Amino acid sequence: MSIRVENISKVFERFPALNGVSLEVKEGDLLALLGPSGSGKTTLLRIIAGLEFPGRDGGKVHLDGRDVTWDSAYARRAGFVFQHYALFNHMTVGENIAFGLRVRPKKTRPSEQEIQKKIHDLLTMVQLPGLENRFPTQLSGGQRQR
Repeated sequence: MSIRVENISKVFERFPALNGVSLEVKEGDLLALLGPSGSGKTTLLRIIAGLEFPGRDGGKVHLDGRDVTWDSAYARRAGFVFQHYALFNHMTVGENIAFGLRVRPKKTRPSEQEIQKKIHDLLTMVQLPGLENRFPTQLSGGQRQR
């Protein structure tokens, strides 16, 4: 996925979190966002993911060449990995993956067979096949993030 951010600004009350930030990340590129606490790194990521929106001064967010500036997080189909893991330690890896699918309303909930396929496909995609029955405490830090 390519990401292009153009002139993004964001102010919280009177605090300018971002001021005219622009960047481009081509598909396959690796980018590290570095800066001191409070410098706007998380705010920028939240805007890219659709969890926040730019301020009144505007700016644009493009994913794969499409303007998604005002699209919901769901419509963007993008996200980010948190610094601290958000896994339920009392549930297996597979149960953690399936949790969001199993709590959906019945009308939109996939069958158990579809959920099991999704678990398998996702673990294969992140190079962790066969770990669905392990608990988060049995994984390395890198495995937990994936």
